[in-house]
Amino acid sequence: MTVRVVPVTAENFSPYGQLVVASETYGRESFSASLSHDHRPVALSTTHVRAVQLPITMKQLERHPFSSQTFVPMEVSRWVVVVSASPELSDIRGFMVGPGVGVTIGRGIWHYQLTALDADAKFVVLMWKDHSTDEEIVSIPPVELAAPSN
Repeated sequence: MTVRVVPVTAENFSPYGQLVVASETYGRESFSASLSHDHRPVALSTTHVRAVQLPITMKQLERHPFSSQTFVPMEVSRWVVVVSASPELSDIRGFMVGPGVGVTIGRGIWHYQLTALDADAKFVVLMWKDHSTDEEIVSIPPVELAAPSN
């Protein structure tokens, strides 16, 4: 099976979470509507990921049943977010995200690991964690994640 990456928009990503985009107007904009947790302390971290080239093969998905997870790019070119409402292959969607755009993946939404394209990337990660397990990983049959069709 092949999943083609499509450009991300607030509308096509909304079933899985929310985009985090700087406002074009002056003032503050809140992105807290999609944040969710199970009374755990906040965990703010950074992560540094190596760039890959599409296509890649995905063999697992993960989810966090007790917390949403927000990724805010610090240094990134293009990157891909892969999400799914269930671990069923037919539900998997891939979105191309550009610099300056972050995402909040909703609580319990299945997703693939951070996937940077073009150059290694750095992200701020926000979620809620404690010492218990908040990560489910499921193996899936190989799925190819491919570049957008022209």
